This record gives sequence, structure tokens and C-alpha cells, in this order.
Amino acid sequence: MGSSQKIVSGIVWSTLFNIINAVYNFVAVPILIGYFGKSQYGLIGLAMSVNVYMRLMDMGFSSTNVRFFSTWLAEHRHEKVLQAFQTSLSFYGSIGLINGLILLVVSFFSDSIFNVTPEQDVILKHLLYILAVVAFCNWFSSCFDQLIKATENVAWIQRRQMIPKALQILVLAATVLMGFNIETYYILTCLATLSILPLSIGKIRRETPFIKFLPKLHWPTFKEMLPYSLNIFSFSLFQFSFYHLRPVFLGMQSTMESVADYRILNGIIGLIHILASSFLPVLLPSTAKVLARKDKEAYYRVAYDGTKYISIILCFCTFGMMTVGSDALSLYVGEKYLYLIPWFNLWLICNLVSHNQAISSLILAGSDIRAISYSSIVASIVGLVSSWLLIPYYEVGGVVIGFALYGSVQMLFYYLYYWPVKMNINSWRVAYYSFGPYLLLGIICYFVCHLLPQFESHWANFFVQGIAFNMIYMPAWLLLSTKDDRVFYLKILKRQK
Repeated sequence: MGSSQKIVSGIVWSTLFNIINAVYNFVAVPILIGYFGKSQYGLIGLAMSVNVYMRLMDMGFSSTNVRFFSTWLAEHRHEKVLQAFQTSLSFYGSIGLINGLILLVVSFFSDSIFNVTPEQDVILKHLLYILAVVAFCNWFSSCFDQLIKATENVAWIQRRQMIPKALQILVLAATVLMGFNIETYYILTCLATLSILPLSIGKIRRETPFIKFLPKLHWPTFKEMLPYSLNIFSFSLFQFSFYHLRPVFLGMQSTMESVADYRILNGIIGLIHILASSFLPVLLPSTAKVLARKDKEAYYRVAYDGTKYISIILCFCTFGMMTVGSDALSLYVGEKYLYLIPWFNLWLICNLVSHNQAISSLILAGSDIRAISYSSIVASIVGLVSSWLLIPYYEVGGVVIGFALYGSVQMLFYYLYYWPVKMNINSWRVAYYSFGPYLLLGIICYFVCHLLPQFESHWANFFVQGIAFNMIYMPAWLLLSTKDDRVFYLKILKRQK
């Protein structure tokens, strides 16, 4: 299978897994709340929240490893790949130990840190003990998937992820039917996520038989990778803070009702956001090889055609969701929340900034990413400051406007400076050929669908307008496709079959 087929296959399987995961979470939460009770189930969320900022200890090495693994594999520098892999085992193993120790320290003082009853504190301590062990295992095995991604087997990773998800469904059913307590449920769920480690090890041995699983720190290789990693970390820190501090700002500057509004919007739009952010990990291994081989034709094909295909999917999902948004929101939480529709639509439109993911994969596959680090830091600061200032006036709308400003700063930087000056990519061609036609198509389909007669039933409106959107968008998209596009689609369909 060629790189193009692997990329598309990876996107297809990533999308499918994200949908299944979203449906599982949507169904599991009310079941578990009903079974354990809201306060006990909240202990799981509390334990996970304690650990959320530990992700920053990665220091950007997840993207760094994929980039360097891919480049060195393309150059057949197997010794460098081995050194980087063993160094990563040492690095991630050390982080895992630190993460576990932090969780153990928190567990010792949990009764004074958190507002919990003595009975809840006992359960919370047990959950933190379990999380400490699992965190070490997850950190240590982090580089397994990074190496597999570098071999362009993202689709295999997503197919493999179906196994723990199926096991988690079985654990959920067994918990309710057999009366497991919360600790048993949590440890079985965690073991389900670790069940795929033997499969990952087997895949690595087949794809890269020269790899050894003995941790060993190779300082020259580590120093070579560190500057790139720190650049990734510098803007990842700000982006991570931007995405996770918005609900915190709402809690500080507004009311709990605004926080609930944010959770409601995020609950529906979350799938689109996951989809929008799923392209980059799939593309990065292939684009790293493109740069390593100095393949200019493939470089521009990724920039223009890759952006076009991502735009087709994003515009379809964004405007399709906007078309059924009022009915989806009414079915989800009731008609009394329809006042959120303007912010719902703006938030969806903000996700369209991710049409740049193909070109971003080319940037991250390169060696100098300082400029985008600076732009991401500025965009994150603008987004957070504007959210803080606007929340008292617009409540949840303040953070949505902040998101719009965050995306606008990044897009202006890319279109007006970085792409044409640093990458020799024609920004006008990206806008006119790769993104604009599908943006316009999505807008037209949205307005045409809203001219259709409305039914009293939200379910009827949801399905009729959704089907109508598909019937308009799909043929129009095919008419906009070139002959080469249609040949490519047919090849992909045959390969997926």
C-alpha cells in the first residue's frame, strides 16, 4: 500500500474509532452515574483531572519521535532509530516513575486537598493507586505507537484500538450485571487499555526487527532531538492551556450555568473537534519521509491536494452539523437551550481553521519550527486574554469569541507570511483551489436546507435536513472533483474493500 492509501486508510479508521469512542462515552456516562451515583462517579473524574497536566511532561517528544523515526527510517539509518527508541524508553520510563510518585503523594494528602468525605477519600486513594501503576505502564509504552506510526501504520493502530474499546464495553456491562464496585470497574477498564501491549510489541518486531526493548540513554541522539522537542513543547504548553483553561475561566468569571453551557456545546461539537485534530498524526510520518527524500512533487501534492481533501471532510461535517444543530441541541438537552445556537454555529466554524493540517504536517516534519511556536504562543495569549475579558459580557460566548480570535491570529500568520515566505506555498492557491470551493459549497448547502419545510418533530427535522444536506453536498462535491481526484477516490474505495 502506497503512502496516499495509508494516509486515507489512517484517516478513515481514525474517524471510525473516534465515532465509536464518542458513542461509548455518550452512553457510558449516564449508565455509570445511575449505577454508582453522581458523587462516587465524580471521584473517577477527579482522579483523572489530577493527572491531566501530567501530559505536559511529554515535553513534545510524541511528535518529535514520530518525526525523527520517520525521517531516519526513510534514510535507512536503523542504528539511529534504535538509539532514539531506547532513549525514549528511558525518558518515558523516568516520566512514568515521576508521574506515579506524584499521584502517590497526592493520595497521601487527598483528605486535606479535596473536599471529600472519609468514605470517599478511601475510594479516591484506591483510584489514585491504580492510576499511578497504569500511568507508569502507559508512559513507558508511549514510544511503541510512535514507532508504529513512523512506519505509516496508523490504520493498524486504530483497528487495534477497537480491542480495548470492546473490552471496556464488556467491563461496563459486567459492572452493572455483576455488581462490581467502583475500584473493580476502574482497574478492569485500565487493564483493558493495557491489553494491546503484546500486539504492539509484535507489530514492532515485524516492521522493525532491528529494535531492542532494553532502555538505554544515548546522549548524542537525545541532544539532537531535544531542540525540536522543546520547540514543540513551547507552543504545546500554551495550546494545551488555551483549550483546558477556558472552562476554568468561565467558572471564575461567570456562573456554573455558563460552565454547564460550555459542557453542553463541547459535548456535541467535541466529535468535530476530534476529527479536525486527527489528520496531523496520520500525515506526519508520511510528510517526514517526503522531506527526507526531498520530493518536491509530493511536497506540493500534500500542500494543495492534502488540504483540499481535508477541507472536503471538514466542511461536510461542519456545515452538516450546523444544518441539524437546532434539532440536535433540542434532542440532546431540550429546547430551552436553543439560545446557544449562535455560539454553537460560531464554534463549529472555528474548527475550520484545521483545514491547515496537511501543511502543518509539512512544517512539523521540518527542522525549524520556531516561527510557528511564536505564532501559537501569541494566538493562545490573545485567545485566553480575550476570553477572560469577554466572559462577563457574553458568558459562554466569550470563550467562543476567544477561540475565533485564536484561530484568526494563526490563519493570518500562515496565509500572509509563513506559507508564502518560508515554505514557498501559494496562499492564494490554497484558498482558491483547496479550501474556498468547499467552504462556499458548505454555506450554500446550509442555507438551501433551511429553506425546506419544518416538521413539528425534532427527529423528523434532524433526519430530513441531514439527508437533504448529504444529497446536495455529495453530488456537488463530485462535480467539483477533477478527473485525477475521481481516479484517486476509486483507488481508495477498492483498497478499503
